[in-house]
Amino acid sequence: MPVDQQLIDEAAAGLGVVVQSRLKEGGQKTVLLVERAGVELVMKVISTGGTLPDALRRAKREVELLQSINHPNVVKVASDLIELGSTPDGVAWLEQHLDGEDLGDALKNPWDWPQTKEMAVDLARGLGALHAARVVHRDLSANNVRKLTAGGYVVMDPGYARHTAKSQLTPGGQPGTPGFLSPEHIQTYSGVPTASSDVFCAGILMHLALTGQLPIPYSGDLGDYSRRLAAVETDDVGATRTDLAKRVIALIRRCLHPQPARRFRDGLKLTEALEAI
Repeated sequence: MPVDQQLIDEAAAGLGVVVQSRLKEGGQKTVLLVERAGVELVMKVISTGGTLPDALRRAKREVELLQSINHPNVVKVASDLIELGSTPDGVAWLEQHLDGEDLGDALKNPWDWPQTKEMAVDLARGLGALHAARVVHRDLSANNVRKLTAGGYVVMDPGYARHTAKSQLTPGGQPGTPGFLSPEHIQTYSGVPTASSDVFCAGILMHLALTGQLPIPYSGDLGDYSRRLAAVETDDVGATRTDLAKRVIALIRRCLHPQPARRFRDGLKLTEALEAI
């Protein structure tokens, strides 16, 4: 059920904010720019009508996880989650407003390695903070990383994250964005995505930044994409970017290794490897 104006009005009143504009809309979620006491924030409103248990658990988990993490490369929560309506019909909360643009909008042309490394280090540090809290993002796409106007990158929206200490709250299936999935997202027999799955997705973002192409492209045919993802048929970054140092190519190849155990274990290990180059 889409978010209606009544839910938005109730959320704004409950959180004590004034709505400035709508930033994103899609499905059961609306993201708005709001103001409270002279400070711009982001308000997220989710309609829970019809799918109350799963939607409410996902929303509560997202807020709970982000509240527990204080890191410059992970978006910050600015309020508790509030329930809307008597059913409830929806939930809402506030987050830090991040200026700049989503990484997906910034990747119009291939980047050089220094620019890519800057992004990758910030991304890995943010993942390291999540992984240290036993959180797996599971939906690390280009539109879930924010490139700040002043410089730097912030990981956003671990709304479908799996908190490994609270696995009973994990929703069914493996949420994510086609083109930005790890093999573990579809190979359910191998278990759910882990920290090394986020590392695989970081490798996808580095490959995309350097080449302008996804290593396992998604053209709209989910069956074909799933087959190539399961086989880990990745395009080799070294074949497109022959100017890259061998250590850079080896690092990205390791991130995209078919076997999770052969990748960097988590965001911390990836950060160490990037900083060593």
